[in-house]
Amino acid sequence: MARVFWPYFRDVLRWPLIFRPGPLAALVEGIARVFDDVREDILWLRDQLNPATCEADGVDDLASGRGIERHPLETAAQFRNRAVTAYAWHRQAGKVRGMSRILEHYGYPGCSIRNMRDDDPERWAEFMPVVPVGSGLDMQDYALITWAAQETKPARSKLAGLNTRHRAANAATHSAMALVLSSVVRLEYERPDSTKVAGAVRIAGHMHIVSRIRL
Repeated sequence: MARVFWPYFRDVLRWPLIFRPGPLAALVEGIARVFDDVREDILWLRDQLNPATCEADGVDDLASGRGIERHPLETAAQFRNRAVTAYAWHRQAGKVRGMSRILEHYGYPGCSIRNMRDDDPERWAEFMPVVPVGSGLDMQDYALITWAAQETKPARSKLAGLNTRHRAANAATHSAMALVLSSVVRLEYERPDSTKVAGAVRIAGHMHIVSRIRL
């Protein structure tokens, strides 16, 4: 704890009587210590009213006063930051640029918002976040992105889905589909009309081969 009042009494006011050992010097120093304690309590109380400086167990109450509830997949740091910047989030919500920034806050940079009206004019109210990923998304990622988009979208808009775009350094990404061909080949021997044998006689049996080839 920083001592403020005793150095002020001693070095600024420079009361002569407090430099002599005795009851008055002890009383003045004791009052200075009390004032320092009160000052520390005031500063602590001030910090508890600010989500940026309050203790961890006080963030929930301050966020609740701002109409903010914590998502199960949201980290403590993300939740605290959202409580601190509640007004900024309110100003950014419902805008394409704001939604991209909010998704970046949750660890998904470079997102863009696709308007489904470009594909179908009748889907003018639908949108789809395009999320660039390096190694895919798991179910928790999809849940968190969906929740963030639903929380910040305009009231008239509808989330059509999520689009993940794979990104890789110095490589091209291709999409391909498999074409499966199936063929059955049947081989039969040709029946001879006549047989001319010169030497040993060998008998050949019937051969029936079915081959299935999958490409």
